Amino acid sequence: MSSLALDQLLNNKKSSSFIFINDTIRLSALPILTDVGRRALADNKSLVVLLTETSPRAWRERFPVDKQNNIYIIDCYSDPHGWDNDDEQGENTSTDDNTIRVSNIRDMEKLILSPIWKKTMNTPNCTILVDSITPLAMISQHRAYQLVKALESLTTDAIRLVVGYHSDVKLVSKTGLALQDSLNRLATVIIKLEAVKERTAFETQAALTGFVPQDTFSYLTITSNCLTKGGIAHIEWRKKSGKVQYESNGFIMPQQAAAAADGLLLVVPANQLTLEKEPEPEAMQVDTKPDPTANLSFNLTLTDEQRRTKENLVLPHMKAQQMEVEVEEEKKSGGLIYYDPDAADDFDDEDPDDDLDI
Repeated sequence: MSSLALDQLLNNKKSSSFIFINDTIRLSALPILTDVGRRALADNKSLVVLLTETSPRAWRERFPVDKQNNIYIIDCYSDPHGWDNDDEQGENTSTDDNTIRVSNIRDMEKLILSPIWKKTMNTPNCTILVDSITPLAMISQHRAYQLVKALESLTTDAIRLVVGYHSDVKLVSKTGLALQDSLNRLATVIIKLEAVKERTAFETQAALTGFVPQDTFSYLTITSNCLTKGGIAHIEWRKKSGKVQYESNGFIMPQQAAAAADGLLLVVPANQLTLEKEPEPEAMQVDTKPDPTANLSFNLTLTDEQRRTKENLVLPHMKAQQMEVEVEEEKKSGGLIYYDPDAADDFDDEDPDDDLDI
């Protein structure tokens, strides 16, 4: 098994109950969601898919025909506001056994959450995929958060949740806390997608002249959403142990697998796509400052013999300190009696009986 974090997440080899993918217009989360679905179906798992920006037909075309019966779709794309059939507004309709069409996307709790909950209860080994939570967030960020939180509560070791979000769509929050920040705190794994940087004529001009022109309106490039060129995934993985793993991996769709319904992404080190060298370990910096004693007419340094003599020399104050230490050690090791005579104890050697009152 590969040691790259993205490869482990796609294969669901380690604990990752809730994966939150932040994409942009330059690189969509749909290829990652599709790859997670393909690998889950290959492991005989079922898919419970909430589609808000992808048609069910386009979604099913991404998967092998023999696995279609294991895909259960909540269709919030075809007619989310019930414009096509007013008589059935507010109620879900089934187009086939594995597809439910939502005709009132505003009723998230009843028409979206309820069928997903029922399906996960009947299918304990499945993967829940949401192509984009942004359309629901445009209706209500609070209710969209509650929906994702309810889906996250359904996750187990056998059921995991993968949600896409457009991070470049800035939604105004009345409470001050945006939906993206709230879901980042709730998720087990946060993946931020970045398109591979394209070398343009501007960069060539900058390399030659040093002047970097800025093109304000070039938010899309040739490499945007081009899987054969690859993309970069910046991963923040919060483990059950409390540790947080940060890693950046590249992913690319090989040319021969791009047209296949079961083609899988190839996970590679990020520098393989960016063509940047890995940072080398920092070498110890050598002090190259000039030596002020180098060009003097006399010598200020000591030879080895002078240094040894200096180290073996015992100075007078060192001897005094040594004697004080020896006296203190003698006091500690043996008992001593101290006599402190007072004024009445004046003893005269010539008259030993002087203290007698005769």
